[in-house]
Amino acid sequence: MVAGRPARPPRSHRESGGGPVTLPAVIDEAFFLTVAGIAMSFAGFAGLMNALRRRGESWAPIELYQLRIIVAYAITTLFGSLSTIPFVELFGQREGVQWLGGVMLIASSSLGFGNMLSDIRGGHGTTLPTHVRATFTTITILGLLLFLGTAITGALPLYRVALMLMLAMPAGTFVYVVARIGR
Repeated sequence: MVAGRPARPPRSHRESGGGPVTLPAVIDEAFFLTVAGIAMSFAGFAGLMNALRRRGESWAPIELYQLRIIVAYAITTLFGSLSTIPFVELFGQREGVQWLGGVMLIASSSLGFGNMLSDIRGGHGTTLPTHVRATFTTITILGLLLFLGTAITGALPLYRVALMLMLAMPAGTFVYVVARIGR
């Protein structure tokens, strides 16, 4: 230290005598908790629809299909958003998001391809209009590409957009159900 001047901070970890310093991974937890809350709202909507069903009334195949879509995508999105925090804490931001992107790519592709196959085969008893099918297929493919990009790069913004697209599936199904009430 020179008289009258404060000590210069060390230029490297080696100068300070310490080893490598690892900074804690920092993510915006509020975003992921909000996504989880919205996902739970969609799952709750499906539960409410089931609870309000009159006794003795049976579910039409398309109604069961729609409720399954809402719940499956909502629960998958819920776990994808809540898992972000521990994955990042365990593996660090880049690696944690990469691993989670890979896990969500597998989960999302399973849901998406199962959903498309059921729709193509007419497993729910009703043929969806082409514009509805095209919209949901586009959302699914974009989401898969974003999860793939996340798994490759570990980019958190890609993962955030992919989660929002996952929420678009139950949201879109919800809008479709509500728009068809009384028809």
